[in-house]
Amino acid sequence: MVETYKKEILVTEPETDITKRMTLSNIMRHSQQMGSEHIASMGIDYNRMYRDGMVFLVNKMLITIDRRPVFGEELLLTTIPRKPKGAQFIRDTIFETRAGEKLIEVSISWMLVSPDTHKILRPSVFDVYGFEMFPNEGEYITGYRIRRPEAETVTHLRQVKYSDLDYNFHVNNAVYAAIVCDTLPLEPLTEREIASFGIVYQREAKAGEVIELDVAALPDAAYYVGGRVAEERCFEAEIKFR
Repeated sequence: MVETYKKEILVTEPETDITKRMTLSNIMRHSQQMGSEHIASMGIDYNRMYRDGMVFLVNKMLITIDRRPVFGEELLLTTIPRKPKGAQFIRDTIFETRAGEKLIEVSISWMLVSPDTHKILRPSVFDVYGFEMFPNEGEYITGYRIRRPEAETVTHLRQVKYSDLDYNFHVNNAVYAAIVCDTLPLEPLTEREIASFGIVYQREAKAGEVIELDVAALPDAAYYVGGRVAEERCFEAEIKFR
């Protein structure tokens, strides 16, 4: 039977920034972890998938925020798996207070790939596990795009270090949110609330490589950040404030 997966968490101090609100990176980490825990609860953990020649990698993500939780706040997280569209697996995760106030919605597109070659696999390969998913009506992440603006950009350089990497030996998807925020002026991060954050991953960044970051201020308190590695597009992100 198709099911959602729920978990209660307590927002800890190390998960928050100087405004005491949960960082984008930790919102992304919790969302990714919810997906991993959900399939693991059905006996489909990372090690089993790896042995079977498949792993999930995040393809793109869109976070919509009403309010970021602060440290000490108790939350209920609910994750909803949706049937693939093309090669993209879809999973939405909702962050709510225990009183039922909806704070954050995260929609993620995942790709099923070979752990050795990172070649994209057909979604039907995952059918061997018999994992049921909700219909994908109303989903919006698979069509999500970010376009590089015509606005003038400022370039930053960021070398990939050990602490940026995960067990896939590339920059973890959640680290990119910290990279993006580190390129921005302090004022919007401290004086405003983030309304949304979207990112599309295009190339892995590995240890020792240098990411060239093009940053552009956009109208209506928004910023574009695009990353290149060895002249190849690595990621594109857009962050909006209210």
